[in-house]
Amino acid sequence: MNHADYRRTAVALVLAAYAGMPGVDAVMLGGSTARGDADRWSDVEVGVFWARPPTMAERLAPAPSVRAGTPEGGRSPWFDYLSVDGLAIDVEHALSSAVEETLDLVLDACVPDADGLGLLKGLVDGREVGGRRPELVERWQRRAATYPRGLAIAIVERDGAIDKFWRCQMLAERDNPMLLAREFLRITHQMLAVLHAVNRRYSGHVLAFKRLDAMEAELVHAPRELARRLREVFTAPPPVAGEVLRELVEETYDVIETQLPEVDVAPLRARFRTTRTPIGPAD
Repeated sequence: MNHADYRRTAVALVLAAYAGMPGVDAVMLGGSTARGDADRWSDVEVGVFWARPPTMAERLAPAPSVRAGTPEGGRSPWFDYLSVDGLAIDVEHALSSAVEETLDLVLDACVPDADGLGLLKGLVDGREVGGRRPELVERWQRRAATYPRGLAIAIVERDGAIDKFWRCQMLAERDNPMLLAREFLRITHQMLAVLHAVNRRYSGHVLAFKRLDAMEAELVHAPRELARRLREVFTAPPPVAGEVLRELVEETYDVIETQLPEVDVAPLRARFRTTRTPIGPAD
């Protein structure tokens, strides 16, 4: 039994318990367990879609132990972190009506909301839908299957505006690897968000990029040897790493020009290339 099958079996009773609860429209298994690429470090992601706001007791009833939970009340979604025999289960509860509103916002209005993009990725990855109204999730998945060109353009125009690259040289000269790594992460996150949009792939946050080789295989339009070069950014000496990252971003702009010609890449390149000249004698 592989890691995904093990997790699928371990949470089957939890899924069934949620699916049978009053007020639950649908339940969905998500993340790496649903995709089939879980490893021994993987949590299990579960989506529970409600016709009405759930109580805290309802949210926590299906699992024998709880690591943490968001407070009862407030706006959808709510998050709970459960455990079954030591296996972590991350449960996202959402009102079905809120999901509809999010899809309208992201897919129809083309607003690149990070949480909304994360929801769409979860829907695309999701499997084994149960509950009283599984057709709801199936309909959402059909909507999500068409990635709007307008959404891709909005993400590229927002995340393609990568600025202050000169900080990388500054932090390298200051021998501050902690802040340099933070800058590298900021820039790579923006770059990867752009590449996902160009390739019509949903991504919501940095954890969406945790499997670099699998990600590279999905991104048909991308700089060559993307995974290897990304690893080099975070493992090579700072001057080399900075140059690798600079080349990756410039090649990403090349990809935009080819795949989304309606985006004006010139101001994005100019912003990225803006530098700051050190003042005073060299150290």
